Amino acid sequence: MQVKLHQTLYILILVTVLGAYSNAEDNPSIEGTYVLQSRVLADGSVLKPPEVEGIYTLTRDYVNFNIIQRNDEGKVFSVSMMAKNKLTDEEYYQELVYMVINDEIGGNGASYNFEKKSGASPVKITDGKIEFLHPVHKTIYLSFEGDKLTATRADGSYTANWVKVK
Repeated sequence: MQVKLHQTLYILILVTVLGAYSNAEDNPSIEGTYVLQSRVLADGSVLKPPEVEGIYTLTRDYVNFNIIQRNDEGKVFSVSMMAKNKLTDEEYYQELVYMVINDEIGGNGASYNFEKKSGASPVKITDGKIEFLHPVHKTIYLSFEGDKLTATRADGSYTANWVKVK
C-alpha cells in the first residue's frame, strides 16, 4: 500500500513539473527592460545616444515605453506610453492606458491621449524569434530574438535596435 502511495505521489509530481515546463513553452515571453542602442534612418545615417535615447519595459501584464530624440537646436521629440498587454503563442494584445507625445521638432508641442485604444496582432514564432506588428499603431514591426529587439517602421523610415538589459 505504501509503495502505491509513493508511486502515486511521484506520478503527481512528475505530471505537475512536466505541465509547468509545457506551459512555459506554450507562453512565449518578451518580458524585460530594453535600452535603445541605435536608430538607423532610411538614408543610412545612424542616431545613437545622446541624440536618441529610449527605454522599453515589458512585463507579463504591462508596457512602459519612453523615447526622446534631440535635434541640433536642442528641440525634442518624445513619446511616453503606458499600456496593458498580453502575449500568447498566437497573438499579442495591447490596450493603451495613456500616451504623451511632445513634438517640439515638428512645432506641435505636447499632446496627451487617454483614449483606450486596443488591438491584437498575430504572432509568428520561429526558432525562438517572436515577431508581430504593433497591434494598436499598426506602423511598427517588432522582432524579439534572444536579448535583441528590432523595431522597424512599416514605411521604412527607420529601424531601431534595442538590447535587453534586465
